[in-house]
Amino acid sequence: MIKTPSMPQFFTPRLLQVLGLLMLLVLAIVFLHLPAVHVVDNKILDLQFKFSREYFPQQIEIDPVVVGIDEAFLDEVDEPLSLNHIHLAKFLKLMNQAGAKVIGMDLSLPEKRFDTLVSTRKDAQDFHKTLLTGMLETIQTTPVVVAKVWDLKHAHFRNIQLDYAAVLGMQGDQFQAVASAEFCRDSDQRIRRFPGADCQPDRMARGLATEIAAAAGVRQDWSGLINYRLGARYNYVPLQEVFKLAQQVKVAELQQRFGGKVVLLGATMDATDLVDLPVSLAAWLPVNDPNPGVLAHAQLLRSILNQRLLQQASMVSLFVLSGLFALFWLGRSIRIKMMVFVMATLGLLLASTIAMQYDFWLPPTAVLLTGLLAFGSSSAWQAWQHYVDKQRLSKAFSGRVSPAVMQEIVEGRIDQTSQSRRLPVCVLFSDIRGFTTLCEHAQAEDVVSLLNRYFAVMSKIVHDHGGTIDKFIGDGLMAFFGAPQKLDNPAQNAFNASRDMLAALSILNEELQAEGKASLQIGIGLHAGDAVIGQVGSAERHEYTAIGDTVNTAARIEGLCKDVGYPVVCSATVLASLAEADALIALGDKNLKGRSAIAVYGWQPLLA
Repeated sequence: MIKTPSMPQFFTPRLLQVLGLLMLLVLAIVFLHLPAVHVVDNKILDLQFKFSREYFPQQIEIDPVVVGIDEAFLDEVDEPLSLNHIHLAKFLKLMNQAGAKVIGMDLSLPEKRFDTLVSTRKDAQDFHKTLLTGMLETIQTTPVVVAKVWDLKHAHFRNIQLDYAAVLGMQGDQFQAVASAEFCRDSDQRIRRFPGADCQPDRMARGLATEIAAAAGVRQDWSGLINYRLGARYNYVPLQEVFKLAQQVKVAELQQRFGGKVVLLGATMDATDLVDLPVSLAAWLPVNDPNPGVLAHAQLLRSILNQRLLQQASMVSLFVLSGLFALFWLGRSIRIKMMVFVMATLGLLLASTIAMQYDFWLPPTAVLLTGLLAFGSSSAWQAWQHYVDKQRLSKAFSGRVSPAVMQEIVEGRIDQTSQSRRLPVCVLFSDIRGFTTLCEHAQAEDVVSLLNRYFAVMSKIVHDHGGTIDKFIGDGLMAFFGAPQKLDNPAQNAFNASRDMLAALSILNEELQAEGKASLQIGIGLHAGDAVIGQVGSAERHEYTAIGDTVNTAARIEGLCKDVGYPVVCSATVLASLAEADALIALGDKNLKGRSAIAVYGWQPLLA
């Protein structure tokens, strides 16, 4: 019979890595199309525009001239803006005489003739005829392109008066003389993208700036982002200033300002046709204020005429970059991956900024999100695995070493390569009096059961007082206080543990007597001093222990308990650290095997 592999066997670490990587690549595709990601990319793009304009200003060869209709102009004329036919005709003639290359008008011409209106001025002129004549004279030598605007209510572009449309249409097929003034707006209503067919209401890719550029002899299929890095902030030429130059017969100055230039006429009033741009282009306005829409057309013209539209990285290239950042899912060292991830993030942002200097836009958000998710999920998975391993290790060794030592092993501070250290500790030895005689009259199984019962009680007390059990030696127990857990007063902790051990033994003896078993008596020896603490043994088998004269002395002191008649006997070094020193009895100098006599002190619990 064929054995079907279990789920844990099937999902091997290598398969999990592959599945995780595939999932990250799928998420990378989602990120690349996520609207929220595009919002963040747009904010980064705006910051890069501002940074570039501040520190890497871009000079350009072809710069359109903006002529503005402002409040001052409207104050000087008698007619409302909708009846400025005479002034528009005058402007067209002056630009033609000055030798402008193309005249663009970010204004919508009237839908009606207005030829029935009569002016009260002595030099009254026919509004319609005057503008029509101006247009006819101008288009003979200078191309004219005017804007058309979208009527939201009727869902179509507003038609201009037929005579005007006919005259403008006489300029040929090289460009469309009446073109859309509509822009593409992102979700934050800012204008960043080239207004192609996809964002034109009639789905025709014939915008105002595109047709002005075509009239200037620059025609191609445009796409990309408006390059807001180009050129300085605009200072417009007021329309009334143009008229004053003409009135003063300063033909040469007019030719110098407008000759051979693309001239764009538009509204520069404070509250008319304002748009939100990534950077402030109006030099006469505060930096954070909205800008006149004519400046958006002017900046797009800058980008087109200088062949400098920003080209955005393709989805394929962004996906490849995201795939590279998804590789942060692999690898084991979190610290190294963290360093590499930070460097890669900074490198990507730097590359995106540098690429902009070459008119290339690399949106980084989807790539960074993929990398962050890869690094974060990998780190979380490794942390979980580490936690599981720690729990498994703790469970496997919890009964073999003290909790403090177990914690050090789990945290990686104790292993076979750890260096031994000399530390101040207090060593505790204890054993059961007369245990050999007890074993002679009991079954081995009963003896082991009794020892396990006894050591379970004593071990808990030692651990509760911050001690580390070194080993069990038959019926004896060796422990030390002050390592690996550092204690303020190891001797005090050891003495407190000794008192509680005797108290717990009294309770255990009551249970044993109730079961008809013999009670136990123990002796405890304490000595404080320096000892070498660390791993002892081979790579295959080693233990965490204490070695030195302090350990030997404590063992010898414990051997005195029976002779002196006290259950707890300690050295003078222990006594000096105890708050209960007055409760101990001086037993004089006692000879210890293998060393000179030392002063010892005894303690026993008060009888109830």
